[in-house]
Amino acid sequence: MKFNLKKNKEMKKFAMMMMACCMPMMMMAQGAKYCMTYADYKANNWKTVESLVNGRTEQMPQIKQDGGEYKVKSGDKDADRILKKEAFAITFGKQLYVNCRNLRYDDVILDTQNYVQAYPYAGNKLLIAVYHINDGAFLLGLGADVASVFTPLGTSIALRGTSAALWLGRHQLNSFRCYLVDTDANEKGRYPVTRINDEFMEKLLANDAHLLARYKAVSKKSERQAAANVLPILTEKGLVPAE
Repeated sequence: MKFNLKKNKEMKKFAMMMMACCMPMMMMAQGAKYCMTYADYKANNWKTVESLVNGRTEQMPQIKQDGGEYKVKSGDKDADRILKKEAFAITFGKQLYVNCRNLRYDDVILDTQNYVQAYPYAGNKLLIAVYHINDGAFLLGLGADVASVFTPLGTSIALRGTSAALWLGRHQLNSFRCYLVDTDANEKGRYPVTRINDEFMEKLLANDAHLLARYKAVSKKSERQAAANVLPILTEKGLVPAE
């Protein structure tokens, strides 16, 4: 069997990226920032969470990691309400998260209304990875002790069990659906998102027979459209940054 080193490296990278959505990682925080709209994101119009709190608390902003979603806490009730219900995205260090509360696919809410991990996509768009599996069933299957606690930004959460972590990477990649945030909010303040599915990929790769064949090589539809298959191809296409 021919060993594809390049593809293996891509899969390893994205395994680590997706593992970050559901398992602890060390985060290099340079001060948490937020933006209120997709237009603000495109204009690089970020504000610090510290300015939102405005001295009402001395608590460091925190993030609660629960499965493939995140909740942000500042320690201030008014700021927390804005971050939960109104803010569009939050960033700290090299990490970027989008609030799914106002995102809609075919006018239907996504699998979560919390924050999910996001990645820059060509054309100032955003690719988000949304966890699509029952968290309780997943954790039972994992058989690992995953701490779900509020943790200061810039620190890590403990996941115990190396073998469990290796299993997590492979399992998780097939448990994420990918969407694009590529449209400004409508009159109701909702953002229609684009599902990265067979139709999307076939159109995108119409002039790239090699990558299209690679995409279609996965026979099971749910796995073919999952992040495990989609993200490395989008990276090789140059649409998602390799680093």
